[in-house]
Amino acid sequence: MLSQRGMRQSALTSLLVSLVGLIGFVGLAGCATAPPPEPKGGPRGLRATEHLDMARQHDAIARERETWPDARAAGPGDIRQPVAMPWYRSWDTGAEHEKLAETHRAKAAAIQAQYEEACGDLPASEVAVSPLESYGIGGWNTATGVILYLAPDAGAPDRLLARMKCHRAMMMLAPVGMEDCPLDLPDIAVDARGDTDGITVSIVVRDPKLIPELQRRAAHDLEAAAQLRSKPRK
Repeated sequence: MLSQRGMRQSALTSLLVSLVGLIGFVGLAGCATAPPPEPKGGPRGLRATEHLDMARQHDAIARERETWPDARAAGPGDIRQPVAMPWYRSWDTGAEHEKLAETHRAKAAAIQAQYEEACGDLPASEVAVSPLESYGIGGWNTATGVILYLAPDAGAPDRLLARMKCHRAMMMLAPVGMEDCPLDLPDIAVDARGDTDGITVSIVVRDPKLIPELQRRAAHDLEAAAQLRSKPRK
């Protein structure tokens, strides 16, 4: 028969093996549920598709929380034996991830609704390209933003403003490679006026730190407009 000292050493060894196995299991679970980095988004925040990506990530984490820890019965020789605890409390983080997923889905739906309200039945050909890029022929900087000069065929001011609002809403649906569009900046004010000779569009940004960026983006759109005009029309 084993001495009391030997029995204590054997019990201690079994406990250490169990703890090592438990720590390894928790470590693997932690690595498996580490969320990927949050999407970068744009200057106005996450786009609709990015909100949906985040919702899927939180849904996946919530499902993993539901399946951990492993509740299978221990077999012969299995070191994952229940250990008596003097007290037990729990904190269900899965429910938090479910709420975050719902929040992201709600934000994506709100962006989609704003797009539908702004664009209505406008054809995709008009929505995809900014009117500033299609009709811009000149401009100058101001103390609070820019003034752009557009060709007369840009349309009546009301329709022009509607198209700019639609294009701005469209850019929040998904990343579409329009990182240089001045209409994608937050907290801008736009007005348009014109006659038979042309149309002027004033864009003001309320954050003084964004004025240089607005002016850079406006210059980019004017350059793109010049390149479009230089191409032969089909």
